[in-house]
Amino acid sequence: MLKYFTKRVLGIIPTLLCVLLFLFSLIYLLPGDPASIMLGPRATPTMVEALNKSLGLDQPVYVRLGHYVWDILHGDLGESVWSKHSVVNLLMSALPYTIALTLSSMGLAAFFGIIMGVLAATHEKTLIDHLITVLSLIAVSIPDFVAACLLMLIFAVRLRFFPVLGGGEEGNIGDQIRHLILPVIALTLGWLGYIARLVRDTTLEILDMDYIKVIKSFGAPMSYIAFKYALKNAIIPVVATIGLGVGKLLGGAVFVELIFNRPGIGKVITDAVFARDLPVVQGGVLIAALLFILANLVADLSYAYFDPRIQYE
Repeated sequence: MLKYFTKRVLGIIPTLLCVLLFLFSLIYLLPGDPASIMLGPRATPTMVEALNKSLGLDQPVYVRLGHYVWDILHGDLGESVWSKHSVVNLLMSALPYTIALTLSSMGLAAFFGIIMGVLAATHEKTLIDHLITVLSLIAVSIPDFVAACLLMLIFAVRLRFFPVLGGGEEGNIGDQIRHLILPVIALTLGWLGYIARLVRDTTLEILDMDYIKVIKSFGAPMSYIAFKYALKNAIIPVVATIGLGVGKLLGGAVFVELIFNRPGIGKVITDAVFARDLPVVQGGVLIAALLFILANLVADLSYAYFDPRIQYE
């Protein structure tokens, strides 16, 4: 396992280097003078010159690249062009909101998706199976932002069961949970439907294996067999999709955070894009990339734990 872990960690390095090079080159992909574009048409030559100097744009590319990598390794992502606040502080204050939203959605989708998938498999071709299959297809078909708008309109605006906007009062856990419920449901639905269908198909394959048929011949209930013997193998494909799931949820979180006005990473990046605040955009994308890479690493290690054959391939 240690050898496999080392191999996977070393495999992250090229990906990180590619991400850093891409983020560094963003400023050179802008048409015209980057400082003028970020400051807007009302910027004076003095302001443009000061920003160029602040961002190091008056230095050779190789010098800037070295400083950029060095600063990142020391936890310095620069400062916002407009607010002058540290990019690290801006992102760290928003990160807990995004992590809470993403992990809650992933956990709920996995928990209920596995239960629904096993129930559908153990009641194949019955009303329960058809109902779960239809609900899963509907959930997968609804985009995150559409689900968010519908949930807000029905449960926040019309029925007033939940708050409409924001992330909740700081320090008030109960209020923060109330603000989290609708965004989590909106983000969970699509992935829940996908996991339910995946687990159903996998469980049906496992239940058709010979050793399961032998256990079945002793008169054990199908639900007992599924949860006792088939569940561990059915979970393996779910674990394998954790990395993909986190990527999808992070992408969906951008829209959900915008709709519910949650102060998360997605909203910070979007606001920075509209404000042409490139240092914040670079820092936000870097944090999102690190979360995605870390999630894939955890998924690979978990997959190897549940299926040891992976370590020797």
